Amino acid sequence: MRAKIADDQRTTIDDAIVANLKLPAIQEIRQLTGASLAERFAKLCLTVPERFDCTEDEYWAGFYS
Repeated sequence: MRAKIADDQRTTIDDAIVANLKLPAIQEIRQLTGASLAERFAKLCLTVPERFDCTEDEYWAGFYS
């Protein structure tokens, strides 16, 4: 079971994801929950798609981890 994160921590992570700051987001997510960036990104795309100014393909272009 994944750990729950506080709202302020989630906001920090979500802001980093939306700003396309993948590495800081990955570090924070893994440290707090063990979840992946892809999991959180997918959830944000479903719940707040208006926050993104690019497509999913554009977001992940050139990123390999």
